[in-house]
Amino acid sequence: MAAKSTSQKMIVDFLMSKKDWIEKTFEKFAAIEEKFPDKRIRSLETFPFLGKERKLKVVITLNKKAFVSVTDENLLLHIPRNSWSATTLIEEHPTALKEIRHFYKREAVQHLSERVKYWAEQMNLHPAQLKFREQRTRWGSCTSRKSINLNWRLIVFAEEIIDYVIIHELAHLEHMNHSDRFWGLVEKYSENYKDIMKALRESQYLVEFLTETN
Repeated sequence: MAAKSTSQKMIVDFLMSKKDWIEKTFEKFAAIEEKFPDKRIRSLETFPFLGKERKLKVVITLNKKAFVSVTDENLLLHIPRNSWSATTLIEEHPTALKEIRHFYKREAVQHLSERVKYWAEQMNLHPAQLKFREQRTRWGSCTSRKSINLNWRLIVFAEEIIDYVIIHELAHLEHMNHSDRFWGLVEKYSENYKDIMKALRESQYLVEFLTETN
């Protein structure tokens, strides 16, 4: 933040000196927005789940509450019969974000727990505790007490990305650092981890639709 005594000319000169950087930054944001546009909760919108884009299909249910389920090709948003109308299929359903988040988190806890159990046995490294969190861009962590935290929104990504994050955190149970020995252990179970890390960085915005709005 500029000091009150800073002249307008100095501010303009500073901004002009950063013109190229500012333009490149805006271009980067524009490219991200184009690649990962805002999701709208309506029929035929696509949503990522376990690395695959699935179309949202709105269907009627006899249940009293809306809920979400999944098939190989679709996410199914079940709308109660009493809320059904002729325009239901083309309307947006922003209030269904709560049900979508609940579905993703429920599936994540089950699936990630299973993958942690599998890799813990493969690596013979067992966490004292497994917790699930929701963080913007941090996908996992390991504490000095051998507790592993995983971001439940990992469930949107392909299996190899999920497995890499789990392997990474389990490896910290043996090496609480990022030394050569640590990366050597990671590579033993995830040979192409560098490519996976890059893919994760480039696709991390896929989880944005799960952000709860106030």
